[in-house]
Amino acid sequence: MILKGDFYFDKRRHPGECEIDEKNNIYLSINESSINSFKGKITGIANNRRLSIYDCMLIDHNIGYYKYRANYLTEEGMIKLENIDLSKNIFNFRFTFEPLNEWLGFDTLLEKEDTININIPETIVLYDNNGLKIEIKYFRDGDIIFNNTINNLRVIPYICVESSKIIKVNIIMDYIQMITRFFALLMGFSCYVTCIMFKSRYKEYKPIKYIENTLIINADLSNCYDISAGYSYNNLRTYYNQLTEKIDIMFNRWFENYKKYKEAILFYYSAYNTHAIESDFLNMCKCLEKISYLKDNRNEQARKNKRLHELIIKFYAEHKKELIDSLKKSEFKKKYVNKIDEIHEEIANSIVHQYRTRIDLSKRINDLDVNDELISIFRENDVTSLHKSSTVYDYIAYTRNYYTHLDKDKPIIKNIYFPKYNRILEKLFIKELLKIIIVDMDYINNVIKNDNYLTIYDNRE
Repeated sequence: MILKGDFYFDKRRHPGECEIDEKNNIYLSINESSINSFKGKITGIANNRRLSIYDCMLIDHNIGYYKYRANYLTEEGMIKLENIDLSKNIFNFRFTFEPLNEWLGFDTLLEKEDTININIPETIVLYDNNGLKIEIKYFRDGDIIFNNTINNLRVIPYICVESSKIIKVNIIMDYIQMITRFFALLMGFSCYVTCIMFKSRYKEYKPIKYIENTLIINADLSNCYDISAGYSYNNLRTYYNQLTEKIDIMFNRWFENYKKYKEAILFYYSAYNTHAIESDFLNMCKCLEKISYLKDNRNEQARKNKRLHELIIKFYAEHKKELIDSLKKSEFKKKYVNKIDEIHEEIANSIVHQYRTRIDLSKRINDLDVNDELISIFRENDVTSLHKSSTVYDYIAYTRNYYTHLDKDKPIIKNIYFPKYNRILEKLFIKELLKIIIVDMDYINNVIKNDNYLTIYDNRE
């Protein structure tokens, strides 16, 4: 989409073009000279639409030609409200994405005798607490002509977020990612969020209920691991009518735990741009290691660490005289005898630290693989050589160590076998995420079993 018109900055108007591509990249081209490289905000009237373009950074220029890239853009109503910056006074917003409509599976057209009626499904409340409400609502888009003739009719589900407080743009992005990742987990993926419709407040925080504006964020808000590798639009991971628990209960669990698991979720959904299979392997190891660490019993670890420290100090106290006598006979007597208590405390702390962090990747993945799925796919020719007493979990750890810091002392998995290991590691991770929102383990296992993408290498040589 290209919008042509006049844009205002530096106290002057400039003719130009604003381009928004299919991935929400926002570009502004100005046919002028002597323009600075950064603009915090540029306003304009283009194609009879009022635009505000934010955080514009110069990316290209030539004689009389300047091109900016922006972080986000708002399309505002043509009514001027005392120069209010509507993007800083947002109190509710809505957005949609594919394949939400397919996942919900509601009939939006009902045929009766010789007429076709519009069916607007009821609102689905996902969250309603502390002045924040998140719902799924259907909106009619287009016109309908009866007598079995339909023109341009769509009934579209939107995620609607309403807050009792003003919502900043960066918070909107956080909410969108949190919400779309919830549905990406249930569906298998979610596609681009192309635009966000929002309403603002002005003067004493009164809502402008009759004006809805558009916010376009220059960011990929999709949540796809690698849609080209096997996800199918016709085979979603779950469907709304298949859920064994109420969706609001599931979403509340997600909302409450998202911050805790956010780092692991970010690794999974955000970092797959290299198309290098080794990078995928490292990321899946990182995802599993992180989520395993978050499941650790910190109180029990702290208790064991304290007890270990006490035992080391007690042993030192019982053998302190013997240790001092030995040091006095050595060439280090002055330096070490004078600081013997300080040195021993450092030794005790070092031992406790090593004990606290001793749970390695091999053990963590082993503990997560409760059904021995990695054992079932392991074959001797998968690795460069066999290592006495090593398990498949050890080989995964050896391989991770090799690709992170070139540890060549142990045998590693051959890269031609990475696809099947990556897929099983991903399956273990998805199962752990599903446990956050679903209590029914039989249902979780059935979801995984019927996911063709995750199970493509099951029971294969």
